[in-house]
Amino acid sequence: MRKYVSIRSLLFFAEAWLLLAAARLILIFVPFRRIAPLLGKNIIGQLPLLQIITTVQVQQNVRIAISRACTRSPWRTKCFEQALAAKIMLRNRSTVSIIYFGVHIKNDDANTMLAHAWLESGGIRVTGGKNIYPFSVIAGFKS
Repeated sequence: MRKYVSIRSLLFFAEAWLLLAAARLILIFVPFRRIAPLLGKNIIGQLPLLQIITTVQVQQNVRIAISRACTRSPWRTKCFEQALAAKIMLRNRSTVSIIYFGVHIKNDDANTMLAHAWLESGGIRVTGGKNIYPFSVIAGFKS
């Protein structure tokens, strides 16, 4: 039996899939110094403003669409690509979001440094998974 998928869900998926492709191309060809101003205002060093929790449905729809599109993309769709695509989707819906960049140094023999990006909106983590706590925030951009 085939599961019914609404037109709205398909449109969210298509938008997410195309924006993930665009985000990947941007990250390959555009230096970060040119991307940063497009992400919004840098809020590091400031207390994040309390956000009014908007309807959770928009954030959930974007999170689900990004997740589905990632599993069906032939290109790399890691944390930065996901956060960038979701940020654009939320901005198109006039929804405030903050993209965070963090680093974590593993206590192994090589002192490996890991980097991570995640997106939050209205108190909801839209991308980036659950385990962000070992990462120290080094930059955040609000729009």
